[in-house]
Amino acid sequence: MKIGLSTYSFYWHSISNDFNFQNILTLLEETNRYGIHLFQICDFGPLESFTDEELEQIAVRARQLNIELEVGTKGIEKNKLEKFLYICEKLNSKTLRTMLNSADFVPSIEEAIVLLQEVMPLFEEKGITIALETYEQRKTEDLVHVVKTVSSSNLGICLDPANCIANLEYPDDVMLLAAPFVKNLHLKDFKFERKEGWVGFSLIGTPFGKGLLNTKDLIRTLRRHHVNINAIVEFWLPFSSSIEETVMLEKEWIRESLDFIKENLMDQWRNYDEQFN
Repeated sequence: MKIGLSTYSFYWHSISNDFNFQNILTLLEETNRYGIHLFQICDFGPLESFTDEELEQIAVRARQLNIELEVGTKGIEKNKLEKFLYICEKLNSKTLRTMLNSADFVPSIEEAIVLLQEVMPLFEEKGITIALETYEQRKTEDLVHVVKTVSSSNLGICLDPANCIANLEYPDDVMLLAAPFVKNLHLKDFKFERKEGWVGFSLIGTPFGKGLLNTKDLIRTLRRHHVNINAIVEFWLPFSSSIEETVMLEKEWIRESLDFIKENLMDQWRNYDEQFN
């Protein structure tokens, strides 16, 4: 399992520095400072408008820093997937994480199957995998049905159990359903916190390993089916008193999360047979 960071790991950093081409280069440098060699450019709007020269500069800098790139977007419209297939090629990304829904199009399950069946031969030819993310807008069982019906070795699931809580799906159930089809993993932890005045709860993020996600069950479930997947650290970090303070907290969360992963998760992954059998 290779650990990576994402534009979602640096969400507040990106806002404080504007979403632009130079920002991606900066995030690559930041990723390198943490000793991480995988970075997912996920839901980064300007990416679609970057020139070939800009994409090449990103790819070159990533190679110089020994950082593997992945790409993420939203939607499965044919023109969008063809555009991002091109971007993946330019950035040497072997994974495209996406979601069934986009801002402009919410396909039925039948429409999703037809669209993906049409485009998957292009991705298979290029050796690039599409990973459909688990999230609250679509039931995990529906995503699994789409993947099984399309039946392409280059189509699978990007597992993020935390997302599905908002659709009343229990994280452990999501893990079990998705595990045989996982091609990409988002490591994102969470907790419930009482609202001020004790009226209701908020679902908020924590550094990875500090929340309610059952990391041992996550590893046990995935290792029954997978040997090698990339795992990307993401956060639901609430805004603090200022952008400067929030960016500093974001950096602390990255370090805390990476420390937990290195000290706990990686050993669990490597020692699965000893610990869980």
